[in-house]
Amino acid sequence: MFPSLDDPSARDPARVGTKAAALAQARSAGVPVLPGFVVEGAASLPHLRLGVETLGARGSGGARLAVSGTPIQFVDALMAAGASLGDRLVARSSTMLDAAGEWSGAFSSYVDIAPPELPKAVTGCWASVFTVAALERQEVAGIDPGSFAVSVLVQEAVQPDAGGWAELSADGTIVVYGTKGSPAPLLGGWDTGHRARHDGRWSGEELIELVGVGVLDEVREMMSSVASSSGANRCEWAVTDRLWVLQLGRSSEVSPDHGRLPALPDAGDLIPAVEVIVTAPGRLGEEMVLPWAIGGLAPEIWPAGPAVSTEEIRQLAGELTAEVWGMPVSVARREARRLLVELRGGDPWRGVARIRSLRRPDPQRASRLLASLGSLRSEMARRGVVGDEQDAWHLGLGAIESALQGLPVSIPPRLGIGHWEPLVASVLLSAAPNRHGTPASPGIGAGVRAEVDKPHERHPGRRRVVTASHPLPNLAALVWDAAGLVTRSGSPAAHLFEAARALRVPAVCGVEMEPAPGEVVAVDGTAGTVATLRLERKL
Repeated sequence: MFPSLDDPSARDPARVGTKAAALAQARSAGVPVLPGFVVEGAASLPHLRLGVETLGARGSGGARLAVSGTPIQFVDALMAAGASLGDRLVARSSTMLDAAGEWSGAFSSYVDIAPPELPKAVTGCWASVFTVAALERQEVAGIDPGSFAVSVLVQEAVQPDAGGWAELSADGTIVVYGTKGSPAPLLGGWDTGHRARHDGRWSGEELIELVGVGVLDEVREMMSSVASSSGANRCEWAVTDRLWVLQLGRSSEVSPDHGRLPALPDAGDLIPAVEVIVTAPGRLGEEMVLPWAIGGLAPEIWPAGPAVSTEEIRQLAGELTAEVWGMPVSVARREARRLLVELRGGDPWRGVARIRSLRRPDPQRASRLLASLGSLRSEMARRGVVGDEQDAWHLGLGAIESALQGLPVSIPPRLGIGHWEPLVASVLLSAAPNRHGTPASPGIGAGVRAEVDKPHERHPGRRRVVTASHPLPNLAALVWDAAGLVTRSGSPAAHLFEAARALRVPAVCGVEMEPAPGEVVAVDGTAGTVATLRLERKL
């Protein structure tokens, strides 16, 4: 009923989840993994079905109460199996989703519990599928709650002197983060911890002083062995009178130059273009605003005007483009498309020269067009086609027309990096003052800032740069389609940054940022730098 980690069946992820199976496999290979057993995922399915049935009527809290409040049928056997391991135990959720780093920290663990508390811990792990944060992750990932089993890994609880996280790179370099006592605060985003690195010799005096070079060498030797035998290159570890491996995984491989453009000297010339790009993003902005607004959008044209039809919007956009370019509509649109390609390509300076030759748009017609686009975006939000008006920028005008006719229209769960983000990020990082922190996820990105220390009040919107005080796991759903992530504290060992790396979201930690609504933020997660631009206008 409860296969031991020494049982060959515990190496099957379909039965015990990825987390437990990886530890069982490692233990069989001699890696220092604590003994334990697994409550197989199949046992969770009746409770998960009950949670799904309850969710619609009673919400997240009701579903969790239904799951955790329903007795399991094997209480005596479970407590006896737990008692065989010792007086203090830990119970960790293990699912098939754990193979993907974006699910790091998604489901519950119970630490330092007695055997009689084990049944509640097991149902608590199952119930964690229905927490608000976990439901948000499942929604953005397009996964139905209750569609996957939840196994529970049970092991003896240890009281570590120190613990942390380690990652081995393909070139043999290993980075270790650690903290005194349990690694839970470090992994949960509350503790910054200490860092050590080995690329021929160890550096990082504070962690060396805390655990000693001997322990760090053990971690390095263990990770080298595990990487060669299983491909895992990341672990959570703890030290008592010896080294223990608490969890194994494989980090997502992301190019350090993900999204990066060539160096942009004198990038300040592109700031006006960047302001237009970020205030009218997505397909709608690229189709109906950028071709003419790139010529110089004046603040006085922002007041609202009367709404017009989609056909009139096309006509107005064409007239404005022709006026700004001084050419017939068809030629002007073609030239505008060429300019936009040049700007986001490897040679934006030719595009800058062309921008300087353009005329300014007529304020009255521009105001009328922008007001009409605002009305359309509001209508899309009112109909529930998009989450809010900002999301509607990611619908083309043709899709909006289809929605107005009652046809089904949707935006993909993840937009991914946009056409303009590399240019916006490169310009800001080159032209604006940089703040320096600790690299936490490689690549570059840029977007409007969203401060989300209260993540459940409202989703910040798509392709925003999420900023927060701590890298807490319950922010993961907000990072799913983010352009970047910046936190004021924490370390790259936090589960949230593991999710960011898996999602290819550039991230930096340890950067102080004062509240500033309307800022555009660029993030270089490889160099650990952040740059900002305050917007004076908003669409």
